Amino acid sequence: MQAHPNYQDLVLVGGGHAHAIVLQMWAMNPLPGARLTLVSPQIQTPYSGMVPGLIAGHYEFDQTHIDLMRLCRAAGARFIRAAAEHIDPVRRRIHLQGRPELEYDLLSLDVGSTPVQNLPGAEHATPIKPVGRFYAHWQSLQQRLRENPTSTSLGVVGGGAGGCELAMALAWALREPLETGAVQVHLIHSGEQIPQGYPPMARRLVARELTRLGVHVHRNWKVSAITAEGLISDRGKPLHLDEVLLCTPAGAPAWLADSGLELDQRGFVLVDTQLRALGQTTVFAVGDVASFAASPLPKAGVYAVRQGPVLFHNLRAALSNSPARQYRPQRRFLSLLSCGGRRAVAVRNGLAFAGELPWRWKDAIDQKFMHRFSDLPVSMSESTAGASQPRPRQGIDQREGVSLAAMRCNGCGAKIGAGVLSAALRRLPRQQSRYLLRGVGDDAAVMELPPDQLLVQSSDQLRAPVSDPWLCGRLAALHALSDLFAMHAQPIAAQALATLPTAAAELTQRDLYQLLRGAVYELNRHHCVLSGGHSAEGTDLQLGFTVNGLAQPGGVVEKTGLRAGDCLILTKPLGVGTIFAAEGQGQAQGRWVARAIDSMLQSNDTAARVFAAHSAHAMTDVTGFGLLGHLLEMLGDRVDLHVTLIADRLPVLEGAAYCIEQGWLSSLAPQNAEAMDRIANPQEWRCIPQAALLIDPQTCGGLLAAVPAAGAEACLRELHQAGLESAAIVGCVTEINQADREDDASNQRPVRLLRSGDWRQLLTHNYPPSR
Repeated sequence: MQAHPNYQDLVLVGGGHAHAIVLQMWAMNPLPGARLTLVSPQIQTPYSGMVPGLIAGHYEFDQTHIDLMRLCRAAGARFIRAAAEHIDPVRRRIHLQGRPELEYDLLSLDVGSTPVQNLPGAEHATPIKPVGRFYAHWQSLQQRLRENPTSTSLGVVGGGAGGCELAMALAWALREPLETGAVQVHLIHSGEQIPQGYPPMARRLVARELTRLGVHVHRNWKVSAITAEGLISDRGKPLHLDEVLLCTPAGAPAWLADSGLELDQRGFVLVDTQLRALGQTTVFAVGDVASFAASPLPKAGVYAVRQGPVLFHNLRAALSNSPARQYRPQRRFLSLLSCGGRRAVAVRNGLAFAGELPWRWKDAIDQKFMHRFSDLPVSMSESTAGASQPRPRQGIDQREGVSLAAMRCNGCGAKIGAGVLSAALRRLPRQQSRYLLRGVGDDAAVMELPPDQLLVQSSDQLRAPVSDPWLCGRLAALHALSDLFAMHAQPIAAQALATLPTAAAELTQRDLYQLLRGAVYELNRHHCVLSGGHSAEGTDLQLGFTVNGLAQPGGVVEKTGLRAGDCLILTKPLGVGTIFAAEGQGQAQGRWVARAIDSMLQSNDTAARVFAAHSAHAMTDVTGFGLLGHLLEMLGDRVDLHVTLIADRLPVLEGAAYCIEQGWLSSLAPQNAEAMDRIANPQEWRCIPQAALLIDPQTCGGLLAAVPAAGAEACLRELHQAGLESAAIVGCVTEINQADREDDASNQRPVRLLRSGDWRQLLTHNYPPSR
């Protein structure tokens, strides 16, 4: 049993500033018995104070964004990459796009706001939020201007602090073409005061900075429509612009409208001084999405940052039935506006001054804030996150009077209770198959198989590589199905073996449902049904399958069918093992992990069909033994064949090479390294950076197939057209001459690794192993 069973589900929706602070504080002082989950469509969330510096070119993307995946690892929290589209506070469920709803006991919303886009023709404009999408557009625009420096006019709509900062950042980043007149930057505001809401001294200094940077300011210019040619004012006056950027007042997410929560006139969630949604006992809201019933606040990041510690305390108080705190917004605070270059305007109590000193001040404050999240210690085990801190005195040890503190027995394999199991199974889609006579709910599955086909069976088990149970279910199913795909068999039924960490019955039911729902999603997508299985308690979340498939007699593609003259094609990039090893230590960038997961979720079914259509002689999936280990399985005891791998042609996940260089290896890698003794040219391959990736264990890795050389390029084109963009010809198979065949050293070292080479030329030569 894990150190402390979980009894309550606390879910944070949105990766805003306040939630980031809650996660950081939770990492330093967790609450045992409360399971923390963050739901966010972004893996990296921007710190608003540094976004103008990012646009201006003073910072790199990673410097200005909080890595939510790493932050969750440090806090021992689950990370679910998804966008909320509805909440049901009565049933306590969050509806997520493209995946099952998520249940909670306590909910907090920090989903931010978006620029209001109710202007006619808004589709011709680019909003500043979400920042990730805007930044990608900005990079594309910069590249376009560098390659084709034609006359271009940019317009920022919105004269608040954010609009002024954005306009000045653009002007600084484009200062060279702006000085020559090739680029113009316009700031358009419906009112007279720029920036809106600031004292006169600050407005004068900002106006001076805008002028210094050459920004064209349009006051009292109310936009009535946006067109492909620019803007039209309420007086019918046109303003030609090639790019319109929206930094208009914030609007609430539309999906909150039918949430059942009390909202203000603009659609934001009304909250009390404890940050709790009005009329709700289990819902909190902070940041831009919150609106204080007594006295609404401006939508500014400074308030969200100050709300973070109060939210942290009050969430824990709600879970442990202790007193809550009041949030009292600061009436006066220092405001620092970035002015394009390394200059800023400092504003406090009506006074203001501008220059390089305020910029250095602002930069120091921003860097210190970001270090709060990057300097946290990270543990490989989520259950021991925060273990370097003093053991918390407070904790949750029961739910509705039921405690799991007593030792759990292992009777019946620590089987999960019938009520929990039945409740989870009832919510799954009904499993139907022409082969399945009896399945889920019976003691055993009964199938009727066609007499003219072969039964292909395989088993596989996966310890959860991610904290999201739905995603884990998908990965486990794909991992198990790949063995059937590699043999060109059609899956028809699967039996599951699920192990779930000890928790309150309600949490176990939620996890089992999410886990099996993810598995069923992939099984059914491949015309395979879940026909039964077994569930039990354990220390870690695990899911395994015994999968059954059908194959035509003579249609099975075996692992050991290599022939001289074959090309080796790998369908997915390498590096899953090293990236997840780095992630477990808090060293992997969130985007590396996300791209690894995207690769893992790519089914091998399509690739298997393409390979079969191109007469593949042998095929296997690349999993725990790494590329080299599985390649040696394909060679078997053949003494007449030699394989050459080309390192430069190996597809590699982003970040994998860096992780390997830093020595972040999967626990299975040292055992896999024994296979390196089978490489013929040790003096050469030890100098090749990609060599270590040959033994990197892969979860849901790609297929490795031997295809006749004459059709290899056509096969590769078809794989690319099918969406397998990373597929590559990585080597070839040649014949060993008779003399070398009789040499024992040649038999023991059948693989040669070259840094680079042309596979076509390699096929015309015999490369005997070095002795």
